[in-house]
Amino acid sequence: MQVNHNSLFVVPEISDTLQQFLVAIIIDEIIRPGNFEKCQQHLNAYCENRQLNYLILESNLRLFFALLDDYNQSNDPVLYYYLKLQAVNCLLDEQSFALLPIVPPWEACMYDSNFTSANHYGLVGGHLIGF
Repeated sequence: MQVNHNSLFVVPEISDTLQQFLVAIIIDEIIRPGNFEKCQQHLNAYCENRQLNYLILESNLRLFFALLDDYNQSNDPVLYYYLKLQAVNCLLDEQSFALLPIVPPWEACMYDSNFTSANHYGLVGGHLIGF
């Protein structure tokens, strides 16, 4: 059985304003953990106006934040993939997900200690370009 990866990231049609609001909530929670509690009242009102199920969205956002905490500790590519899937449940498309300050695992490895020179002064060969 083949899986079409593009079909996994199908987001329901919502307004750009709501997507921007959700991105702002997630970024705010990433930068200042614990701020999601303050946004819940506004998000609830917004969901009522747009006839969205607030309880499901809140549950999906909480799961997203829990996955993000686990991912930040491990940089596991599988968790990153699950984060992207969970973002769809939080009504974010791939463009909105790309706006979040989440470093993909393939970029995070560039900063791994394995890529530093033996004398730990910077990148391998960094002395050649002035590091």
